[in-house]
Amino acid sequence: MDTLTRKTFTTSRDLTYTYYYHAGTNPALPTLLLQHGFPDDHNLWAPVLPYLLELSNSIIAPDLLGYGGTSKPTDPQKYDSKGMTTDLIEIIDHEKIQNIVSIGHDWGAFLAGRMWLWHPDRVVAVIILNVAYSPPSMEPFNLAKVNDLMEKFTGLPRFSYWEPFISDYGAKLLEDNLETVYTGIYGGGNAMEDLLCHKGALERSIREGKPMPVKAYAESPALKEEWISRFRRDGFTGPLNWYKAQAANHHYNVEKDIPKDRFPITVPVLFIGASKDPVCLTQNIYMGQQAGVLPDLKVEEVDSGHWQTLEVPEKTGPAMKKWLSEKEGVLGKAKM
Repeated sequence: MDTLTRKTFTTSRDLTYTYYYHAGTNPALPTLLLQHGFPDDHNLWAPVLPYLLELSNSIIAPDLLGYGGTSKPTDPQKYDSKGMTTDLIEIIDHEKIQNIVSIGHDWGAFLAGRMWLWHPDRVVAVIILNVAYSPPSMEPFNLAKVNDLMEKFTGLPRFSYWEPFISDYGAKLLEDNLETVYTGIYGGGNAMEDLLCHKGALERSIREGKPMPVKAYAESPALKEEWISRFRRDGFTGPLNWYKAQAANHHYNVEKDIPKDRFPITVPVLFIGASKDPVCLTQNIYMGQQAGVLPDLKVEEVDSGHWQTLEVPEKTGPAMKKWLSEKEGVLGKAKM
């Protein structure tokens, strides 16, 4: 990300964000807003950045709330979707940007959709990686119910790993076992499914403290050193608050009164799934399409695990670039 300029901005909620900015060559085009997920920071996008820099768009890649150089409030309520999207809009306003393509991976994909939900006048297209768009729920979130439904319809309780994540001891558990957590998250073979999609498996593995083989990209000493150093410095309280905000229904509380006619994302949407992601299944995106909330949807899938920008940037980057290039004529004229 060395080609981007590091900046900071303090929002009206008195939260300071660090973000990285590139001024494109065509100001008529929307800015690409890159929103990372758990447990990443702006560097998630570094492997695909060369492809995006070939476009004429400006780029903003923030460290999202709880991560990297950005504030890390300990109160999960600070992480509700309305507050966080407003933070990002204030950064966009500060940069005098009108329109954006809202792009996200993992929890960043959730936020990318919420940028449309809360600020549809600023979003001209959406790109989401791995995590399918889900409109606001009509009832409070219940983790046990969600896992029961997942097990019924997909064969596994795929959110089992949330249990330690939303516990009072979750952050300390991860912080005390960084080496094991790193190898578990980026493990090769069926590690992700074995650890995340079975009740009690993740916590048991972490407490046993047995590192496992990782995927080829995670063998990078630089990636591992940066990751472990970052969480030794910053901890996991902020990142896990994204899960706690959902579990405590902070999103539900601010979204429950949004009119249903605002749920559909009526601008173009690109979804890039990963065929080897056992938690975020590509098939989930079709539920939104069938429900009518994704009327202009393009679906791609890459042969990768969950962190596709790290594992197969040579597939994900060109897919993003190609779609954006094809849409350039439409996006350049949108909401001028």
